[in-house]
Amino acid sequence: MELKLRSAGNRNMAVAILVLLVIAILALALCWRLYGDNRALMNQLLNNRQTIIVPFGADTPFSFTGERGDARYLRLMALAWLNLRLNISDKNAEASHEMLLAGACDGAEKSIKGVLADEASRVKGNSGGSVFYPKDVSVWPDRGIVDVTGDLQLTYGLHDGRPVKKHYRLRTDTRNNRLCWNAFLEVPDA
Repeated sequence: MELKLRSAGNRNMAVAILVLLVIAILALALCWRLYGDNRALMNQLLNNRQTIIVPFGADTPFSFTGERGDARYLRLMALAWLNLRLNISDKNAEASHEMLLAGACDGAEKSIKGVLADEASRVKGNSGGSVFYPKDVSVWPDRGIVDVTGDLQLTYGLHDGRPVKKHYRLRTDTRNNRLCWNAFLEVPDA
């Protein structure tokens, strides 16, 4: 009887050791998996070069990785720059155009400065204004290009002109850790 109890006790001890060994192996495998996941997450956190910015006209901040930003950010910035150029009156034309030129990349303001001065003088001379109604915005964030099409409504004195379909293309770039536009083009429709 004592022999049966001893062999049953040894068998139970062997089963308990095997169960504990399996639990230990599973725990080691889980620890190794957690270590690998933690290492990957820490690597991602340490090498993350996100830019967080709140563009004017937006209520929420944008975060993005890369050089130019994501499509939402580029869309908002392009619409803000279009607003500064095209939604003007005889009272705010010079101030709006000055703010637009402040967002230009180094050297890009030279190409548009004359056009903006001409637009401002025409608007001021005729007590006029213009309003741009965007209809379609296409963004290519990898190239930094934003295409905006819409209607431009001109007013001179008490006379309203007919809406004119316009297509504008803005090319953006990041220089000196800030987003700027390096081309502000009116694209003729073919």
